[in-house]
Amino acid sequence: MAVRILAFGNSLTEGWCEFGTRFHPYTLKLQNLIESECKTESIDIVNRGVSGETIDEMNARLPEVLDEGGPFDIVIILGGTNDLGMRLDENGEPLFSRLRSLHELALRHSPLSVAVTVPETGYETMDGYTVVREKRLQVNALLKNFVQQCGSKMLVSDLATKLPRESLSDEDRRTLWADHLHFSPAGYDRMGEIIFEDIRHCLSKTLNA
Repeated sequence: MAVRILAFGNSLTEGWCEFGTRFHPYTLKLQNLIESECKTESIDIVNRGVSGETIDEMNARLPEVLDEGGPFDIVIILGGTNDLGMRLDENGEPLFSRLRSLHELALRHSPLSVAVTVPETGYETMDGYTVVREKRLQVNALLKNFVQQCGSKMLVSDLATKLPRESLSDEDRRTLWADHLHFSPAGYDRMGEIIFEDIRHCLSKTLNA
């Protein structure tokens, strides 16, 4: 029986690149790695990324995705980039609370939910946008703490640390990032590699169950 994985999120899950004229989701690389490294074709990855969505919109959509497409053995969730600039959130706590709701819902339908940290944006170093960085760092810290409290039911994939933007060389940034928010196809492939390495242990246990 195939292991079923749901990849849920916004444009970074859908694989938005080249000004929206092309999509290259990280799940392409993830599926390839699972099949080759885990020596199995018993894998079904469902990508439900929708570009432009906020976490509130994701919370409204997830129940239907889980009900109609499930059950899933693993749910991978990345959201928050489109919420960072919203002025209604003075700090990261309300944003984290909405993210937590997504994972709590996922865990009612799946034995494992994977929290992907919110990656950097190119706006964070611009004048007047430092609050975006502070908010993102707070959200990611709260997310990591929540995962730790949940024990074996959750994993964190620290994409923000493992695929940075501002600390890269100009050449690497051009290779891995398409713009201030989105990755290039090579960047999405790297994202797939990162998530694979982070879920690999649990994936092996699921495949061998």
